[in-house]
Amino acid sequence: MKRRGIVLFISLFTGANLSWAQMGSPGHGETQAIALHPSDPLVLYAGAAKGLCKTTIGGKDNWPTVGLGSYSPRAIVVGQRNPDIVYAGTHKVGVYRSSDAGATWAEVNNGIRYPDIRTMLIHPGDDRVVYAGTDGGGVYKTVDGGAYWAEINRGLIDKVVRSMAMDPRDPKVIYAGTWHGVYKTVDGGENWSADPDGLYDVDVRAIALDPSDPDIVYAGTQPRGVFRSEDGGKSWTSGRRPLMEHIESMAVDPANPGHVYVGTRAGVFVSTDGADTFTTAGLRWSNMAWTLVFDPKTDPPTLYYGGVGGVLKTISKGVQWDVTGPIRP
Repeated sequence: MKRRGIVLFISLFTGANLSWAQMGSPGHGETQAIALHPSDPLVLYAGAAKGLCKTTIGGKDNWPTVGLGSYSPRAIVVGQRNPDIVYAGTHKVGVYRSSDAGATWAEVNNGIRYPDIRTMLIHPGDDRVVYAGTDGGGVYKTVDGGAYWAEINRGLIDKVVRSMAMDPRDPKVIYAGTWHGVYKTVDGGENWSADPDGLYDVDVRAIALDPSDPDIVYAGTQPRGVFRSEDGGKSWTSGRRPLMEHIESMAVDPANPGHVYVGTRAGVFVSTDGADTFTTAGLRWSNMAWTLVFDPKTDPPTLYYGGVGGVLKTISKGVQWDVTGPIRP
């Protein structure tokens, strides 16, 4: 009986072209955020319902809790210059900051009036500059490491910000996915605008840029599928066979332009033609895939999943399963 259970477990996870390795179970509740160390592929952070967890051995064996035990981290960013600096955005209690790689945490909410954090970005060249998108208060920005946050909502009509993405060529260019479409800033949040021919009146839950050409932008919506822009968000099209699922997360393969992975309430799907068509990428057992993150430091790039099943990873065209153990307190 035990062997049959294992076989069933594996068969439910496998997709047509991918194999997934379990890095953690929902022992802390489902995983809503994953963040990577900028240079060490073995160090990862995961935000779960019962706290922020960390692995320093690539997810093997366990993920000890390193703090924020009752705050449900939903967004995590790690300093690119100093990876000991970590910011965590939480459900209704704002932002916390660690300067010692998660060993200790301090609340840094001065100026934040809406502490329900949904998404965060960190400047690649200055760890003191961080953006926080909220569920009702728009976007906040700090330029001093969280000592003070300023509300930067000029032109941002919709204050429910579900997701954000930063142009790797210019960190002042940021896209925001909101309850009613996509907004863009080209001056670090001083001004936001939605293009007249842009994406309106749709709940945008996920934004992703193609690393090979950041003018190609993908927007994952509920419930109208994935839209694609090839001109930096000025105009948008949907695929000829749209993925009509409730989308929560997206990631573009840095090694394969046009390969888009989408996390939904019905598992993970993949497109190899720039979101024109989609097929299943496995994880059909899951009813929620909160986050998908590629690690470009590995060869081939590793895709991490966070959701009901904890933390999982896959390497494209992988052929072997490795159940590595649960996330433990």
